[in-house]
Amino acid sequence: MKAILKFFIVTGLVVALLAPLALARPAYADHCNTDKQVFGGSYTLGAGQTLDSNLIILGGNATLESGAVMNCTIVVIGGNADIAGQVAEDVVVFGGSALLRESAVVEGELQSIGGTVTREAGAEVVGGEGQVFDFDRNRWFDFNTNIPFIDPVLWWYQSIIQTFMAAVVVGLIALVVVLFWPDQTARVAATVANAPAPAGGLGLLTVVAVPVLLVLLTITVCLVPVAFIGAVIFAAGLLFGLIAVGQIVGARLTAALRLYSLSPAVATALGTSLLWLVASAVGAVWCVGWIIWLLLASIGLGAVTLTRFGTQPYLPGPAAYPPAAPPAPSAPGEAAPAA
Repeated sequence: MKAILKFFIVTGLVVALLAPLALARPAYADHCNTDKQVFGGSYTLGAGQTLDSNLIILGGNATLESGAVMNCTIVVIGGNADIAGQVAEDVVVFGGSALLRESAVVEGELQSIGGTVTREAGAEVVGGEGQVFDFDRNRWFDFNTNIPFIDPVLWWYQSIIQTFMAAVVVGLIALVVVLFWPDQTARVAATVANAPAPAGGLGLLTVVAVPVLLVLLTITVCLVPVAFIGAVIFAAGLLFGLIAVGQIVGARLTAALRLYSLSPAVATALGTSLLWLVASAVGAVWCVGWIIWLLLASIGLGAVTLTRFGTQPYLPGPAAYPPAAPPAPSAPGEAAPAA
């Protein structure tokens, strides 16, 4: 029964990750039945030029100059879209940024998945705009009181509320992870505590190398599903590593406050939430705040890698050989064997 419950929970998490991508799929118009595909390169539609097919770019950038007309859909995966012309259908950007110049007109929808959108004054999006996994943090309300110093204060309060809510969500995820995988989480946390230097070094290498490898995989169309699965595993490793560090923080927090009655799962949830709040506060420091997130990601992901997602303990150093067996006792009247 417990294994079945785990299966449904994991399946639900995978579906939750895939659902936003499925919902964001562009709907091609009936007259756009051909595709222009660009792999590992960029494409520019110059002023006065017209393209009557869908434009799909993997690992490159799309540029529409002012006066250019795109009669179909633009899809950019692993790159950026610079739009200054007219797009008759949708614009979808996965893992990159979308920049709409002041002369840009998008008659369909603008979808950004895992990236940011910048719109200059005068840019038009007729079909609406949506963002999934926005790394630039969407705002809930569009404050525009036109009163000096009021809008920044409102934005600041909203950022604080969003940070606290994110900490609660991460804490709840940590609670579920420890409830179902207590031994795996404990192994990763033990590696973080006992071998932070090897874990940090391996994790830093992984943080740098894996995104580059994923972008290279998207260049080949047949390997895009592999790149997506790799991205999901990479994100799961980052989150699992953060939870393991949160377990250490939670254990020390409960020991300091003498809350010995708390279960390890609850202590980990509290520690992970507190860790998220502290990292967010330090991360808000201009220019150097990213270091705390890089440090946490490197140590946590390195420990996850060393323990194979907590499935086996990490034993640093050479293996110790067992001591030699003592010689058998001699029978009475026999001489002891020479050493």
